[in-house]
Amino acid sequence: MGTFIMSDKYPCFLDEIENLGHTVIASDTVDILPIPEQKHADMQILPINSDIFVLNECTKLAEKLPNEKLIFCNKKVGQRYPDNILLNFLFLNNTLYGKLSAIDKNLIDCCKANNIKTVNINQGYARCSTLVLNSNAVITSDLSIEKALKNNGVEVLLISSGNIVLDGYDYGFIGGASGKIDENTVAFFGNIENHPDYSKILNFCESHNVSIKNICKYMPLTDIGGIVKIAN
Repeated sequence: MGTFIMSDKYPCFLDEIENLGHTVIASDTVDILPIPEQKHADMQILPINSDIFVLNECTKLAEKLPNEKLIFCNKKVGQRYPDNILLNFLFLNNTLYGKLSAIDKNLIDCCKANNIKTVNINQGYARCSTLVLNSNAVITSDLSIEKALKNNGVEVLLISSGNIVLDGYDYGFIGGASGKIDENTVAFFGNIENHPDYSKILNFCESHNVSIKNICKYMPLTDIGGIVKIAN
């Protein structure tokens, strides 16, 4: 079983993950962020190998994390894009993908010090736009992410945009509405079966030996800011 960071905005999602035997730590509420993003774990915390990067504003969350692994951001998070995406980067296969003009200095310094490759893409919400099944397979609706990952040898399933609830915005992203909860299971927050690309998503997951778990199946597929694993 794992230890995860996730939003507690929808208690049904959090409770069901806990009922599966996992430990859940609720993300902070970061008031300066846009209201729909204030509890999103994928905006607040980013594990990179043995380090855990966290927003300065997440003091309550930081108290619950191992101090020896924590690295706080160099600057404060901002209210407007792209100042709100200091940590919204995708780390995969020792490569960091995202909008590099918006990256926090401490994060980019870590990449340089540890020979982590960086790839610039147009999508500022790189992590919440991407569902990682494994090191060789991801799902996204973003063309710039698809291109960058394919250029680095990753198999990508491109799905249609929309059809994911994110209160306050027109729609959310697939990575924010899902996450791996163990080696062979991906959880979707709400009913993925109502997504127009469900058959493609199911087949892609099965082809990579990953099963699908609907969390609170009676709910619509909802972007909650993903689920961030910090320990086994």
